Amino acid sequence: MKENSYIQIKDYFENLVEQSNFLNEFVAFFEREWTSKKAKVGGIAAPILALFRYEMGFEGNDQNTIAVRKLGFAITFNKIPAGDFPAQYNAIYEAEKLAVKVLSRIRIDSSNPEHFLYNSFMKETVEIKPVELSSSDFGVDVLFSLKNKQILKVDTADWKDMDHVCK
Repeated sequence: MKENSYIQIKDYFENLVEQSNFLNEFVAFFEREWTSKKAKVGGIAAPILALFRYEMGFEGNDQNTIAVRKLGFAITFNKIPAGDFPAQYNAIYEAEKLAVKVLSRIRIDSSNPEHFLYNSFMKETVEIKPVELSSSDFGVDVLFSLKNKQILKVDTADWKDMDHVCK
C-alpha cells in the first residue's frame, strides 16, 4: 500500500478522462467549476465524469494506520429533453455501463505494484445510484472507498510546545 492524497486522486481521475475513449469532460470537486464549464461556449460535452465527494478517515492499530478515502464521482449525460423519459432512462443505463468501465480501470490500477493506488481499491464498498441533476442532466453517482497507509507521526519542528508535551 502506498500513500495518496486529494491532489493525486483529482489528477488521477482527470487523467482517466483524458485517456478514455468514452468520456468527454472532467469536472473536479467544486460546484463553481461545473458552473463555469457549463457556461462556456458550447456548454459541457457529455458524457461527463465529475468528482463530488472526498472524505478521509482512519482505521487500524497504533502500529498500522490506514487511511480510508470515501470517493464519489458521477457520470452524466446532459441536454436530455425534460419530457423524454425513455431518453432519461437510457442515459442512466449508459452512464452505469461507463461507470463500470471506470471502476474496472481503477481495479486494474490497484493491482499494479508500481501505481500509487496499489492494493487500495475496496470493491465491496462500491455503490452505483441513478441521479437526476436537473431536468436535463441524468446519469449515475458512484461511491466507493480506497484504503492506503497513512503515517501519523508528529514532527517536533511543527510544534512550539513539544518540549513540554511527551518526553
